[in-house]
Amino acid sequence: MLHMVAPDAGQRTETTVPAAVLAALAAELDRHFVEAGRTLASAVGAVQRVIGALDGVTHAIDAEAATESVADLRAVAQRLTTLPAAQAERDAELSAIATQLGVIRARVLEMRDTLRLLEIYGPNIKIAASGEAVFVDFVDGMLHRLQQGEQHIAHILAELSTLAAGITRGSAASTRLLAEGAKVVPEVPDRLEHDAAALDGYRETLRRGAAELAAAARTVAKRVGSALHALQVGDSTRQRIEHVAATLAYADVAERDGDAGVGAHLRALAAAQTLSLAADFAAGAAQLGDALRAIGDETERLLTLNAAMAEGDGGDPLGELDRDVAAVSALTEQLHDADRDTDALVRLTTDSLDGLAQRCDGLRLIRRDVGDMAVNTRLLCRRFGVMGRAVAVVAVEVGTCATQLDRATAAITGALEAMSASGATIAASHRSRGGATGHRLALAAEVIREGHATSERGIRDGEGEARALIAELRAANAVLERPLALASEVAAIGEQLGAQGIRVADTLPGAGDAALRALLDQVAANYTMAAERDVHTGFLLPGMEPLTEESEEEDGLF
Repeated sequence: MLHMVAPDAGQRTETTVPAAVLAALAAELDRHFVEAGRTLASAVGAVQRVIGALDGVTHAIDAEAATESVADLRAVAQRLTTLPAAQAERDAELSAIATQLGVIRARVLEMRDTLRLLEIYGPNIKIAASGEAVFVDFVDGMLHRLQQGEQHIAHILAELSTLAAGITRGSAASTRLLAEGAKVVPEVPDRLEHDAAALDGYRETLRRGAAELAAAARTVAKRVGSALHALQVGDSTRQRIEHVAATLAYADVAERDGDAGVGAHLRALAAAQTLSLAADFAAGAAQLGDALRAIGDETERLLTLNAAMAEGDGGDPLGELDRDVAAVSALTEQLHDADRDTDALVRLTTDSLDGLAQRCDGLRLIRRDVGDMAVNTRLLCRRFGVMGRAVAVVAVEVGTCATQLDRATAAITGALEAMSASGATIAASHRSRGGATGHRLALAAEVIREGHATSERGIRDGEGEARALIAELRAANAVLERPLALASEVAAIGEQLGAQGIRVADTLPGAGDAALRALLDQVAANYTMAAERDVHTGFLLPGMEPLTEESEEEDGLF
């Protein structure tokens, strides 16, 4: 049976030094690793802000308004390119409307002349009828209807004048528009098409760059998570050091009580635990160092990607767009005026056609009434002998007027239908080209400009957050530089402790055996890690039960 002789008083004083050093190391580890944990937790927030900024870039690029604005840019370029042909088509329709207006005006004036002639025939019928009451009443009714016809004609002529003025304005605007277009078409519209293609390429480059940056940022986030997990080595090491210090305290008490063998056995256990935790700490510190270096590498890559994305290919698609939009500003203003005039002309034509149709319906009724008057007059004449024959002569002339009115009304109806077709053609062509070109171009350019400003702001914000992340990681490295180098110091303490204690081979004499068994159980009760129990098992005395794991208390590392 082997047991230790108690060291003298001087030796016992010397053996307390490692416990104090270990306590200081535990405090230092706790302080540094807690600070590093806070720093890495802050780094997680920085990474999320980087990802958020880059997601904002992607959202701005893919926004529906941005996509539609580039499409509008192409649509405007296409409209400017086809401007001469479109205006020629519009001018042809305007000319057709003007021609039909002339036809209608001539026929309406013809109808007015006919109605005025009929007004002369009215008194003639009265005279020829020698004031016969039935003829007088008949003529008075006819004159009343003729006056209504005159009113219709006056309104029609006013409508025609208004519409003719609108056609004149439309033709003048078309002339100005073609003159302005000749200055920039097709060069500037071609440049707008090029701008749209360049913007598509620029947006795709931003989209790919933002996706690559976000992927790199998410990799950094994973690395930070790994580092936070590896950071647990500090807490587990601190706990194990505290357990070693507690074991040494038990040893000091035993030695003061004169139980040197108990103290020596506990010191040997403390030495073994210290050497074990030093080795585990060295391995965990290496993992943490690798994790931190991996974060640094990924973050540097993030900055490199961000810088490359910010630099781009040296092009300035937004600047080129602004210059080209400015180059066609006068033309688009003319287009805006032309669009406005076209809208007004379409409304005017539609309203005028409605009004003219209603007035012409009134003229058709008057024409019918005049025809009825001629027939009725001839029928009345048969009842009045010689006087009737005199009135019948005038009735024949009234019938001729009715025929003239019929021909004029038919011509007016045909002209109105032709005008309606031309107006519909202008309206359809205007709708197909989108209209409001000047406003569409300005709005498209503004939406594109705002979207790219948001994107570039996101890139700048992402770069700023990445630099903040690097600063956080450097701070974490600086905080951990000292504690990560402590493994060798801890191992040296373990060696020193090993020189001060020895494991008993079997049992101790007397009460020492029971005391040691009790103290070993007390020491084991403090353990929270499997590695501690594994070491402790080697110091159990014969007959002591091996320690069982308490998985709910494990940290999963050792």
